[in-house]
Amino acid sequence: MNILLICSNSSVVVTFRKKLIEKLQKNGHSVSALVFDRENENQIKELGVSFYCINDANRSLNPFKVLSLANRYSKIIKEINPDLVFTFMLKPNIYGVQGAKKAGYSNIYSMVEGTGDVFIYNSLKWKLIRKYVCHGYKKAFKHSKKVFFLNNDDKSEFVKRGLVKDEQCEIVHGVGVDLDNFEYQPVENKTTFLMIARLLKTKGVLEYCEAAKEVKKKYPEAVFNLVGPEGTIKAEDLRKYTENGIINYLGATKDVRPYIKECSVNVLPSYKEGLGLVNAEAGAIGRASITCDTNGTRDTVKDGYNGFLVPVGDSRAIAEKMIYFLENPNKITEMGQNARKHAEMNYNQKEINEKICCVIGAENAEKIN
Repeated sequence: MNILLICSNSSVVVTFRKKLIEKLQKNGHSVSALVFDRENENQIKELGVSFYCINDANRSLNPFKVLSLANRYSKIIKEINPDLVFTFMLKPNIYGVQGAKKAGYSNIYSMVEGTGDVFIYNSLKWKLIRKYVCHGYKKAFKHSKKVFFLNNDDKSEFVKRGLVKDEQCEIVHGVGVDLDNFEYQPVENKTTFLMIARLLKTKGVLEYCEAAKEVKKKYPEAVFNLVGPEGTIKAEDLRKYTENGIINYLGATKDVRPYIKECSVNVLPSYKEGLGLVNAEAGAIGRASITCDTNGTRDTVKDGYNGFLVPVGDSRAIAEKMIYFLENPNKITEMGQNARKHAEMNYNQKEINEKICCVIGAENAEKIN
């Protein structure tokens, strides 16, 4: 089969889709990718993937572009002529599916990787956007054979809202973790905390900083690292935490492993996730996590086993759990070992990709024939 992956930006293809692409190719299928930018065009082609681009942006709400997006998708999909269409993220899931159907294709699958800002904020603006987006999902998902979700909470919300039928849904634990690449490493430093995230309010960046400020009062030797690209929060906005050494902002990285290995505990106070991949990756290396009791992150942590769950937006609760680990360093090792076991049981990338291939009918081509 020729399988078309419709994603938002090109970086998603070379990072989160790479192993799935390799599995599809190993099974005897050819892969094409349709994205919104050309930034990683060469890297995608180096994967043996046919590259296509449609000019748009995942977060753009330009009404003229949005209204024409399904037609633009339809035109390119006809040109590619795939046997199977697999969409990811909001705009591809709505307009990519509609475009595929408009082009005459019915072998369509989709993946919801989190509900995002649309389902977090409740101002009038976001309520109107949510209403529009829900209408789009409902219209599109009538044509998807299966819709993958990364956690049960998101699936339940979509089913409850009537956006998708329960029998259409499949649960997979995200893109999974390459357990060989993220191998277990014993904890050597038991006073260093780490947060890896894009600098967004909804990731809980400010709560992490405030928690660090509180802990520093009692344990000044504790270290708090923050890794990730700037977003709505800029490095300048963190100056009151970085200038006095409360937070070490280390910028963006393409490889999180060295930072995880150097830390004792991972922290992700996100308001909502598709699946807290950072927690899964940190767990694979053997690091416990402090994370929020919310969609997509509560699935990654069993409270008291491989970390702790705290309420959303509660910096004091985060600080309390940080202090617990500082005062009980043996728990850092114990919960870190449990975290590795949890990752092996739930986030084995090979098993997840195998399941996806089976669900979409893209098993080994020789076996099918």
